[in-house]
Amino acid sequence: MARRARPEPWQMAVVGAVGGAAIGFVVVMTGWLLREGTGTGDPFDYFRAVGAGLSDGTTWRVVGWCGLAGAAVTALIEALVWLRTRRR
Repeated sequence: MARRARPEPWQMAVVGAVGGAAIGFVVVMTGWLLREGTGTGDPFDYFRAVGAGLSDGTTWRVVGWCGLAGAAVTALIEALVWLRTRRR
């Protein structure tokens, strides 16, 4: 079985950005659904809450910042790994 090469640092940064953005999206949309779409007795409140969450600019701002934070943390980790392997 051949050993696969380690992904490039930029590939890992993209993965970190996508992961961070996905986590931010789930957290924000969960907040919208819990705040706006539950406990009212109207079955359409869920869909209104999803629509309000998707159309709100704050949702996408949080997703962008979380993606940026994920990329930055991944880049920092990759730099530390590079420095550690460089010393050997």
